[in-house]
Order: sequence, then structure tokens, then C-alpha cells
Amino acid sequence: MQQLQSGAKSEGSGLGSRQQASEDEEDCEGRGEMPCPTCNAGQEHGFYKANQMTRCSACYGRGLLAHQDGSDTVKTLSTKKVSATRGAASVPEEVFHTAQGVQLCNIQAYQCTPAFFADSYQLNQFSSEVVASRLPVPPAARVISERHIISVVPVIRVTMANRKQCFSFYVVGYSRDVFIRDYPSKFCWGLCCCFEWLRN
Repeated sequence: MQQLQSGAKSEGSGLGSRQQASEDEEDCEGRGEMPCPTCNAGQEHGFYKANQMTRCSACYGRGLLAHQDGSDTVKTLSTKKVSATRGAASVPEEVFHTAQGVQLCNIQAYQCTPAFFADSYQLNQFSSEVVASRLPVPPAARVISERHIISVVPVIRVTMANRKQCFSFYVVGYSRDVFIRDYPSKFCWGLCCCFEWLRN
């Protein structure tokens, strides 16, 4: 006997913020950032004039002095993955984050706003919660862009019975990865060939 139960998992990669940090600490009091002398002339260190931090000819609109020696770098400082399950709560997070799904949303902007799906209140709510829980920006960095991605990973729960014994396993994602909890530490019924068949 086989019982198939479908489920789904919505996976949002949260807000992955690309932030710019200066690694040259000369003349910046160890903070890793230097105010632009053109649009912040005469200001104390760490205090900037509002709305005057873009397209400065001395720092190329970044609000930091451009280090021509290559020490001015851009790197991803923070990412956050969150997930919401329905009918597949027994499958661990790491299995979903590596499984192949369908990307429903991929937004990149200076500051991301929640995605809108006309036919799904749950996805709208999920997106709003992810955006609302954005990570704080470190003091020595500033946000260049954020990315908000939502993917749906399909899950099938298969229950197999042999007389009075039964067990369940999950087929996850479009790559049809098989997940069975505690396998093979608790039991092995010689069904490895069955799992290989399911993967092909």
C-alpha cells in the first residue's frame, strides 16, 4: 500500500544585502569609512548631510573615498534564509535549501518591498514578514542593494506498508531527492533499489 501526500514549501532567501565596506583604516579612525570631503565638508566624522551622499565627483557617488589601490571592496555581508512549510514539516531546513524548486519572485533593489501575488494571501503575508525582519547594517558598511527571492519546493510524502509495519519517506524538489529520517540507523528493509528507481 502506498499513500501519496503532496506538500509544498515556500522558501524565501530573506533579504541578502550587498553592503560596501572599506578595509583601508588610514585616516578614518578605524571605522572603515571616510566622509566625502566635497559634499560633507566641515562635518564631524560619522555625521553626514542628508540627501548629499550620491554622485560625488570625489567618491563616485558612494559616500566613501574611492581607494584606487583596490582596497575598497564590495562583498555580501549578510544573508538570511527563512522557510514556511505546509504538509512537509518533517523535512529539515537544509534539505529544502538545497532542493530544486520554482522561483516565484526575484526582486533586487536598494530597499526591497514585499512581493505581491494576486492569488495567494499566504505568500503575500510570508513576503511581508521576511522583508520586515531585515538584518541590521553594520556600522562600517552601507547597503548597496537588497535581493528578495521566493521559491516553492514541491514535496511528496510516500507511506509504504508491509503487513502491520509501515514507514514514510519524502520526495523533495524537482530533482526528486529522497529523504528518510534516521536512515539507515534504525532500519533498512533492502529498499535502496526502490529509492534509486524513484530518483531516476
